[in-house]
Amino acid sequence: MTDITPPATRPDLSLAALLRLSCAYAIATNGTILMPLIVGALMRRFGAGEDAATGLAALEIAGIAISCAVFPRWIARAPRRLAWIATLCTLLAQAAGAWMPDITAVGGARLATGLFEGVLFVVVAASLANRPAAERAWGVIILVSGVIDCALLVAAYAMPEGFVTRWVFVVIAAAFALVALPAAAAGGDAGGPVAVAAAAPARAALPWRTLLPIWAVMMLVYSVLSAQWALADVVGRQLRIAPERIGPVLALVSLLGTVGALSASHRRSHELRRPILWAAELLMGGAALWFFLVQGWVGFFVAQLLVSFAYYAVTPFLTSRISALDPDGSLLSRSIVVTFLAAFIGTAVAGTALTQLGGLGCGLALGACALLALPFTGKAFGRGQLDHAARRTATSDLGARRRHG
Repeated sequence: MTDITPPATRPDLSLAALLRLSCAYAIATNGTILMPLIVGALMRRFGAGEDAATGLAALEIAGIAISCAVFPRWIARAPRRLAWIATLCTLLAQAAGAWMPDITAVGGARLATGLFEGVLFVVVAASLANRPAAERAWGVIILVSGVIDCALLVAAYAMPEGFVTRWVFVVIAAAFALVALPAAAAGGDAGGPVAVAAAAPARAALPWRTLLPIWAVMMLVYSVLSAQWALADVVGRQLRIAPERIGPVLALVSLLGTVGALSASHRRSHELRRPILWAAELLMGGAALWFFLVQGWVGFFVAQLLVSFAYYAVTPFLTSRISALDPDGSLLSRSIVVTFLAAFIGTAVAGTALTQLGGLGCGLALGACALLALPFTGKAFGRGQLDHAARRTATSDLGARRRHG
């Protein structure tokens, strides 16, 4: 298969720009890493069950998905101004949750927070569009933003439990106020020409035969990760793990799990994609089940780490597969919506699954979801599909060059 991609038309980002974008990305995606902290605080503050707390926390993820689906074209018109507005409004909506009188009002604040975080997410994505070293830039941004979010997670769990229960959203807002200025300035990096954004208005039909299986894998894998992660604080407390230990464990899992992305760095990884993906999905299914059966903090840590490792092993192959299908990047934004939709579903149903099915039943359900990804992986990465994608990409690229020639 020939890898044909459109030429990059924007210069590499400077180190200062990468740091600004990392701060914006940390604010935009903090809800995923801080989810266990938020779910636990909501349960203790309002006496809510696992189902209500996870469903409420999932509204933030839903807000991000809505922004990514609805607002990208509006954001592209004025990224500088909207980055400042989104940063300020994210901090205000985040802190407002501490003063909401009931759990329904908190849900509204979480949804509003997600909407503004989604704007920052789109700004970061637009800033990296058509950059010659986008993969390396994404690696730096994910690493730096992860360190910021994980540091906050550890610090919050180290605080007195009663204080965090009541003021968790103020703590989060105050922490991100420290990086608000560089995050707001990141909108300046989203300007400039985008290679094929202004390409011909006529587009080839979407390759649904290949795209739908890829999206199915994304939804199944990410829903497993988000559901298991949303219940991490709940399961940790059921195992009588001290809160001050849960925070560092979750932070370490978040950082070490990214090692799974190295699965795509081996020189033979391209030709071994299906076996690697199948192995990762089997690992995720087994680890998700084991997570609900462990007895101590060591098993708690290892099971979570394996789930996270498997997720990061799958992600680069799915991303590159989408890039091969659509050189102009238009499918990537749609795939982001699919990812956050899966996160919303996984987070929202996690508590209900644990309440209704118990630990074993919940583990079996998540393990089954991971295993369901196996046939879709075979379909998406089959030889016939790869050849079809290569022909389609080459035809699309040739047409674009003729129009601009």
